[in-house]
Amino acid sequence: MSVMQLQHFFDQQADIWDYSIDLQKLKQIQQILKHYCSPILGPVLDIGCGTGVLLQILPQLMSVDHACIVELDFSRSMLQRAKQKNYLGSKKIFFLQADAHHLPLTDLRFTTVIAFQVFPHFERPNQVLKEVGRILKENGRFILLHLMDHERLNALHYEIGKPVQNHYLPPVEILAKQIEYRGFKIDLAFERQDCYLIRAQKIIK
Repeated sequence: MSVMQLQHFFDQQADIWDYSIDLQKLKQIQQILKHYCSPILGPVLDIGCGTGVLLQILPQLMSVDHACIVELDFSRSMLQRAKQKNYLGSKKIFFLQADAHHLPLTDLRFTTVIAFQVFPHFERPNQVLKEVGRILKENGRFILLHLMDHERLNALHYEIGKPVQNHYLPPVEILAKQIEYRGFKIDLAFERQDCYLIRAQKIIK
């Protein structure tokens, strides 16, 4: 499956994407991030942001009002939907269409990188982790979150079919080891029926 075909798929999903995130799920995301990851320090990169679901949550969890959030996705239509939202108050927000495998961002730029419901869609996850490590500041935090365990998510992708049929999320302990190998210290890693969460800190070299 080419990158262009995958982009086209997500472009087509943009208009209906938000319907999969109802008020109950928004509350669930907020509770998870508040309990396990708060405060979230900026600047923040929301990698694979989709339609900007986290824009409804992040400003309330960030400790500095003027800290910026960068919403990044390779789908132009998803970003256009995200731009239509206005939940930020005094926060600065920037929208960037880019491929997570080759981030057009400077080294040591971000304090927090969040990957919400996106990691299985990366063709080369180790390359993405390398890029995340590059743009994170020393002691910066990487948060990876899904709202279901790996078995349920993989079954959902298989049911949806092409082009995401083979997009695979490993068991949390395996992915945590993979992230650790890329230069992170794992602070927290667990999965349950309604949550898959890894919280990692970039190691000072």
